[in-house]
Formats: sequence, C-alpha cells, structure tokens
Amino acid sequence: MQLTGAPMFLVWMGLLSWASSRVDASEGFPSPLKRCKLQDEACLVAQAQTFFQAFKNGIPERQVAALEPIALGTLLIESGGHSDSLKFKLTMSDAKLYNLANSMMFKSLKGFTKDLTRPLKLTLLLDNPELEVRAKYDVDGKLLILPIVSKGDLTIRMNDVHTKVRITAEPVKRSDGHTYLNITDYKTATKIKGGHFDLSNLFNDNKELRDSTLKVLNQEWSTLALDVQPKINEACSRAFRVIVQHLWANIPYDEFFEEE
Repeated sequence: MQLTGAPMFLVWMGLLSWASSRVDASEGFPSPLKRCKLQDEACLVAQAQTFFQAFKNGIPERQVAALEPIALGTLLIESGGHSDSLKFKLTMSDAKLYNLANSMMFKSLKGFTKDLTRPLKLTLLLDNPELEVRAKYDVDGKLLILPIVSKGDLTIRMNDVHTKVRITAEPVKRSDGHTYLNITDYKTATKIKGGHFDLSNLFNDNKELRDSTLKVLNQEWSTLALDVQPKINEACSRAFRVIVQHLWANIPYDEFFEEE
C-alpha cells in the first residue's frame, strides 16, 4: 500500500520526532547509580562508592575505562636531587594501578551547587589501605657508588593512602538547552604512610646483589617517593579526568540531582 498526502506527512513527522528524541535524550546515570539531593553529601558519597564497586570493568558503551586495574600509561621519572647517594632516570611503561576500586573508602564529596554562573570546584577525600602499581621498568642510575642499569618488572606497594582530589568543571550549555559539565582541571594529592619497591632482573637476578640493593632502596622509600609519588598522582589525574568526563558526557547537570 502506498502512503500519500496526510498519512505520509504524519509518518515523516513521527520519524523526525523519534530521531530528535534519540539525539537529545539523556542517558542518565547507569544502574545501580541513583540521583541524590544536592545537599545530601552522605548520599553523594554512597553513590561514588557504588560507582567504584559496580563498574570495576568500566562502562564500554559510554567509553568509561576499567577501574580495576586503572591504566596509567607511561611514566618518566628522574631523581630530583633529594639524595646524593641515589640518582636515577626511570621509565615505567604499561603502568597499571591495582586495588583502588576493591579497597576504596570515600570519606567526603563537596562542591556541587545550583549556581552555574561560575565553574564548579569539587573536592573528594578518599582512603585506601593498600594500593599497588605494576609496570615494566627501564632504569639508569646509581646507588652510592654502584651503577644500576636494568630492565624488568616493577611493583610499588603503597600503604595507608590518603587522597584528596580537586576537580574544576565548567558549565557548558548545549544546543539541546541543557547544561553539561566540562572538566577543565583535575588534581590528585596523596599522603602515604609507607611503601615498598620490588624490581625483577636487577643485576641479571644475582640474588645477593639484588636483595641488598632492594633493601637499601626500600630504606630510602621516603626519598624515592618524593620523585615517584607525584608522577603516579599525575597519571591518576589524567586517567580519572577522562573516566569522569565520559561518565558525565551525556547527562545534563539538571538531571544529576533529585528535586529538593
């Protein structure tokens, strides 16, 4: 049967309406996340905790990367002169952060507001009893008078990690009439009680030299951390900026919260 005149017009209008709704429709928060009231920090903290527990494998359809482990990419680290006895250039490739989603404890999430005339300044506080970074390493340096030139596997264990995250997000109004958040800055700062380095293939796995060198390196943890910790923080900031931005990408800010 051929459609003509008014019936055909109605079909086209229906198709256009459907297409428009597909383009402008909000994806909303993925289940099991739920909306909170703007000032209900306890609810916001609970939902942040739920996000890490429920989406360890990421959300592929929204381009949200996996949270366990978190891919950190390549880290280039050079000793900053904090110790005369330890100097090095270290490349960590294919670095990944483990145990964040499994042990994350959110403590605070502040900064959401109804005022969209200025950027949002969000602050998150969270704790982890233990985190682990694994990577391939390439190091060129010296410990005391002993040269260290090696490649292999690197593991860094960090204990009792306290993290503060600061996010700046710019409200942006789109053609659909809704306002969305665009992250313009993401900073991570950490305090770590202690840690431990383990490197395979040191001195071609000569056990005596390897063990004695690792012992000294771990005794110098606090000095090493001055160079290594900021680079890990920067890599985490880069990774999480992308993760959060993809989560927020198609959710209007006015749909973030329940009505008061």
